[in-house]
Amino acid sequence: MTPTTVGDDGGTVVLPFQADPPSVYVAKVKNILVGLEPTDDEVKAVENDPTQLGTLVDGWMMMPQYQRKMLRFFELAFQQTQITGQDFTDQLNLGQLQLDPNRSTANVTLQAIQESFGRTMLSLSGSGQPFNKAMSTQTFSLTTDLKVIYALLDTWEIDDGGKITDYFQKANPTLQISVTAKGTQIPLSDSLNPASPNYMHFYDTNVAMVPGTGCQIDPIVYPAKANTVYYLLHGQIPAYMVGTTKCNGYGGNGAAGWFVPTDFNDWTMVNIRQPKAGESTTAFYDLPSLRNAKELVLNIPRVGFFSTPAFFANWQTNNSNQMRVTMNQVFIVSTGAQVDGTDMTVPMNTPGLDAVHAASPACVNCHQFLDPSRSILSATYSWNYHTQLDTKLTAQPGLFVFQGVQLPVKTVYDLGGVLEQHPLLASGWTEKLCYYVNSEACAADDPEYNRIVKLFQTSDYSWNALVKAVVTSPITTHTASTQTATENGEVVAVSRRDHLCASYNARLGFADACGLDATRTGVALSGVAQIVTGFPSDGYGRGSVEPVLPNQPSLFFRAGTENLCAIIATQVIDNKSPPTGAKTWSSTQPDAAITDFVNIMMGLTPSDSRASAAQGLLRSHFDAAKQQGATATAALQSTFVAACGAPSALSIGM
Repeated sequence: MTPTTVGDDGGTVVLPFQADPPSVYVAKVKNILVGLEPTDDEVKAVENDPTQLGTLVDGWMMMPQYQRKMLRFFELAFQQTQITGQDFTDQLNLGQLQLDPNRSTANVTLQAIQESFGRTMLSLSGSGQPFNKAMSTQTFSLTTDLKVIYALLDTWEIDDGGKITDYFQKANPTLQISVTAKGTQIPLSDSLNPASPNYMHFYDTNVAMVPGTGCQIDPIVYPAKANTVYYLLHGQIPAYMVGTTKCNGYGGNGAAGWFVPTDFNDWTMVNIRQPKAGESTTAFYDLPSLRNAKELVLNIPRVGFFSTPAFFANWQTNNSNQMRVTMNQVFIVSTGAQVDGTDMTVPMNTPGLDAVHAASPACVNCHQFLDPSRSILSATYSWNYHTQLDTKLTAQPGLFVFQGVQLPVKTVYDLGGVLEQHPLLASGWTEKLCYYVNSEACAADDPEYNRIVKLFQTSDYSWNALVKAVVTSPITTHTASTQTATENGEVVAVSRRDHLCASYNARLGFADACGLDATRTGVALSGVAQIVTGFPSDGYGRGSVEPVLPNQPSLFFRAGTENLCAIIATQVIDNKSPPTGAKTWSSTQPDAAITDFVNIMMGLTPSDSRASAAQGLLRSHFDAAKQQGATATAALQSTFVAACGAPSALSIGM
């Protein structure tokens, strides 16, 4: 909306455009890219030569904080987040198989699943691959833990009706699995070697710990099932029967079984392909081999962002929806558009059209786009996201028809190729970045926005080139009037969780101030996790092309940030045992501390005209607190909270 005010006569007055100075936009851009405060030298460099902002951006992009922020952006924008272990019900059948049965590593596994495609994109862009390969890549960043899960999903087949086919069981109909605590430890290499007499015989001291009358037997013997092997690898003794007595098993809450800590963070780019004629698929249980594997041979096609377990967990389907929601979210992620009744493309034919629903005039327009395109997915995946076994569906040819593009496709690999070349990809992803950077859409008719879109295309879809173009554009810096500024004004939004927590880590030296990283133990501040879960993040709702971006401060946001700042204050003021790497201040030197609060937390450099006034206000706050009986420590902690809660510290765009 155009900035306006009310005139003396009660009428609306259009305010003239007012450019932002470098002290404002340098702080904004650096905070967005790496979470850090600007320095005086950086601001002065841009004041002397505005083109130096691009040079600064190049340097900031080399920092590890930039990689961490882009990782989170990719997780969100590719819709790999907003999931829990329960969201894998369809892919696993949680009654018989948990995503990670070991409680000590379950959160780490879930986080890795969400991070996997984001890390894939960091690797692709870091090696010079064009961004649009996100739609068609068959190479993914995986840990050993995730390699096991991908291979397990290929073994544990669930069809449209929920029927489970365990291919490990089918291949080993007479095999018995046993676990014992007697004798010497059986090496895992023997347990997994078909030529060894100890094949599928495991050693686990938890056998002696199984509770329940009549349950203390050794060895415990099971029929050959994939879920049993998977649980044993994770240090879990699965439930078993002793006569008519059901024994609930034991373990899965301490050491991670046969997994070692590096199995959860040894990120490697892994190619996933389907087997050639007569070729065996990758064994999910072969941990020693999987640790070094750079290729997985699996039946389930894995191609692009839309085939990951995380994307499937986020957008589940069923016998009624039949992949329509999945396909619509694929459109949203890849092009920034959805099937909404406005597409003027005229389908050449409509394979897979639902004749019943399409008979309704109100429904036919959407079904004629969704049904042919979703047929690509339904011919490949079951409603539980395993291999489609229904021959009527596998024989149904698909037609990609969306926003001016019509192409026959036979496989999901073809689908990835079409998405990779879709004309809306460049504008859709430029817009996603606009939301991330400016908390608002760029105007589609803005010549500056369209210049950036064109640059993205001509740069061979270089992601860093796009980021640099957006953050140095007047759309972001507000240094010149743009159509976006005319339509939207300058949006100042609350700093959403991922921006805010990144800034605390970067500026204060915390490893994980908000407790968001499940791989880090013992570094989260007490009470923080319960607070930050209520902060807004850049999530996506079903059928929405725009991220959910609460821009206005609410009482919950204000209270949450104040409480968070108060917890952090106890760690950085007069703390004799501060977190490793964290900045600290002494209440015996309040002026030095207050100067840092203004520079670091509020993002105001010493030469900024606002800095002196801010220092005076904070010093008055400190003195007033002491006059009211607070100790010097408590007074400086309260002063820190005031700086931490300042508008420039809690917003994007000031």
